[in-house]
Amino acid sequence: MAETLDARTLDMEELLARLRRPGGFLAGKVREAARRIVEDVRDRGDAVVLEYAERFDGLRPDPLRVPEEEVEGAGLPPEIEESFRVAIENVRAFHERELDRGWELRREGAVVGQRVRPLRRAGLYVPGGHGAYPSTLVMSAVPAQVAGVREVCVCAPPGPDGRVSPLVLAVARMLGLREIYRVGGAQAIAAMAFGTESIPKVDKIVGPGNDYVTAAKLEVFGVVGIDAPQGPSELVVLADSSARPEHVARDLMAQAEHLSGASSILLTPESGLIKEVSPLLFGEPAEHVTLVLVRDLDQAVELTNLYAPEHAHVICADAGGVARGLDAVGLLAVGDASPVALSDYAAGPSHALPTGGAAVWASPLGTHEFTARTSYMRYESRGLAALGPHVERLARLEGFENHAGSVRVRLD
Repeated sequence: MAETLDARTLDMEELLARLRRPGGFLAGKVREAARRIVEDVRDRGDAVVLEYAERFDGLRPDPLRVPEEEVEGAGLPPEIEESFRVAIENVRAFHERELDRGWELRREGAVVGQRVRPLRRAGLYVPGGHGAYPSTLVMSAVPAQVAGVREVCVCAPPGPDGRVSPLVLAVARMLGLREIYRVGGAQAIAAMAFGTESIPKVDKIVGPGNDYVTAAKLEVFGVVGIDAPQGPSELVVLADSSARPEHVARDLMAQAEHLSGASSILLTPESGLIKEVSPLLFGEPAEHVTLVLVRDLDQAVELTNLYAPEHAHVICADAGGVARGLDAVGLLAVGDASPVALSDYAAGPSHALPTGGAAVWASPLGTHEFTARTSYMRYESRGLAALGPHVERLARLEGFENHAGSVRVRLD
């Protein structure tokens, strides 16, 4: 049964507290369990990875790496492969346009600039859990490839038969990925972070997972890079009287069917829309839906920006105008013909998005996650002569006499 709230009578902080479902990866027992697994893998390598695999998955995959012939032999029905090709093309086209490029600024006697380089080695986590998610592999592998990452490895939990999902392997084949390991959970994150006898260390780990996977990523941050925390799925729908109730209900149910803490919220100033949407929600996903009556669409926009959801979908007569007021959102869908499910699979933007309010400061997964910048400068004597005295003064102001001296010795 969906919960109904009246934002007109609640304090904003109280309302946000009622809506926010904190990520379980922040829970003390989850962090402690993840920390223990990470430390075990760091200290004992493959042996403990296999022990955890047997404890959590009921099997010891041997070898950990999926044989290349198994990847090459993975196939899809022709119509499914065609759909994945369309998705891959769209995702690649989107991320090619967001790729950062180096730049240079020339002044008299001086050049400053930045180089943008791809990471050498990235680790992609593809979750198992309720099923197989080959779309997640597309959404993380394509930006890495566009960025120019030299080596990409994939970790995915094995099924009851000890194999990685053939759907994931088939998409890996389509993407040209061959380094795939049959390991999941926090132990997979630790293995990629520290390296084991079978799994070489990576520079950065990306990809969604359960609470223990996310907690493990937080534990290894600093040893390697990670993307933004990605917890349970979130959606806010902002709708007015022009919205069709069955469309709104299906959108809410679509994200709520992720279950496991997922949150789907309708913000509308129309009490009639809430009455029409409510009976269209059914089953377990309906328990993850909240219907909120707001004063007006301005309040809906304010609340959305404070909540900072993973997804926001605007279904209003002036959808473009309302959308312009939204900023702290991972993925913004504008108009009735733009269901969020399009971006989940094939529209182009990666569906790996910040959750839990992280959209205030974090960005969707993209090529920027797989590049690093090197700033540089090249001064000639005339450039040094112009800038050096200013640097001397500032260095001495802060008490760094040798900084100042390294400039003065050149000016002399």
